[in-house]
Amino acid sequence: MQLTTVGRTIWKGASQGARLAEAGAGDPDVQGRLRKVKLVKALREGKRSWGEIQELLGISRATYYRWERALRERGLAGLKPKSRCPKRTRGKVQWKPELLVRVEVLRRANPTWGRWPIWLTLRKEGFSVSERTVGRILAYLEGSGRVESVASFLARRGRGKGRGRPRRPYARRKPRGYQPQAPGDLIQVDTLMVSLGPGEVVRHFSAVDLFTRYALGEVHSRATARLA
Repeated sequence: MQLTTVGRTIWKGASQGARLAEAGAGDPDVQGRLRKVKLVKALREGKRSWGEIQELLGISRATYYRWERALRERGLAGLKPKSRCPKRTRGKVQWKPELLVRVEVLRRANPTWGRWPIWLTLRKEGFSVSERTVGRILAYLEGSGRVESVASFLARRGRGKGRGRPRRPYARRKPRGYQPQAPGDLIQVDTLMVSLGPGEVVRHFSAVDLFTRYALGEVHSRATARLA
């Protein structure tokens, strides 16, 4: 096939376009980095400091030199963002069916058991498994809905963080903004436990009248003491 002058121009343009596309010329990240490199060069020629450049463009000196060197050595392809995927990834672990079923049975029979008691039971039964593996199996079972999480079980039974605070029949919360009107109207009581040595503990009680600011402090050996 014989190419004319126009044909050769088109062929060269297509080849150059393919090379640019392969180098990432149409990549927004590449274009953004190239623009910043050119702006840094212009600002440096204008005697701007690196502090001003970093504030204006959000690029450090080390990053600029790394991009400038990559552009000089590899062209636009050097400005392509590198993949952040790990080079080595752990493959999907396939647990033995009997191990998976046994962990599920133990957890269903003991809803509050974590990985350590289940691992200990499995070791006694002859299973060769690590505690971390038991934890991953429990996470898989909870994620697939085959067993209930300990937190969910405790909340449902009213024993965990989901349980509401019980009402105190002997005290009422002070209304917001309330100011005492007379001596003895509102007393603030605080306690502090102090350890004097092994097996020797005392408790410090203090009371403050919020109207007169009169304070009283006493030390007792038991928590059920009353202030005089």
